[in-house]
Amino acid sequence: MRRSLNTRVGAELLVGKGWEAIAHAELKRLALEVGIYHQQLKDFVGYEETGAAVKALEQACDAIEAATE
Repeated sequence: MRRSLNTRVGAELLVGKGWEAIAHAELKRLALEVGIYHQQLKDFVGYEETGAAVKALEQACDAIEAATE
């Protein structure tokens, strides 16, 4: 099996009007991506930590939503 490592890093600049929507969407995307690794790590080291990361990202999304209501 051939494996490759994605070393590309990208981030949105959160400036100006509407930054909340961009931040919310990006944090949701990150939660989904970390969640994929979380499921694959079941019964392995890092499972608990990735689960905590997903929860923290979801809490950040909730905070942004609450602040924009």
